Amino acid sequence: CVVRHIQWHFNPPLASHFGGIWEAGVKSAKIYLKKAVGDTALTYEELSTLLAKVEAILNSRPLCPLSLDPQECEYLSPGHFLIGEPLLSIPEPSLLDVRLNTLDRWQL
Repeated sequence: CVVRHIQWHFNPPLASHFGGIWEAGVKSAKIYLKKAVGDTALTYEELSTLLAKVEAILNSRPLCPLSLDPQECEYLSPGHFLIGEPLLSIPEPSLLDVRLNTLDRWQL
């Protein structure tokens, strides 16, 4: 390593404050997962779907505006770097007003 002038910087495993911005992303993912799951045991498919939704939420957060014009609402997001355009999805209907016993598990 000395010959190639490589200098290693290690992140201590229990020092999350060393991680900076990626630790903030991990924290956000944990918050979304805890709010959605709580104490519920999920199947593999449910967990996979939930993780995909959390990923979409995190990758659609605005990083900065694309234009200096205040009338334009377009922004640069991590989704632009992943697929070249913003992540768009159809909003899901709210199930908050439906009684819980009338919902099937897949609807939650």
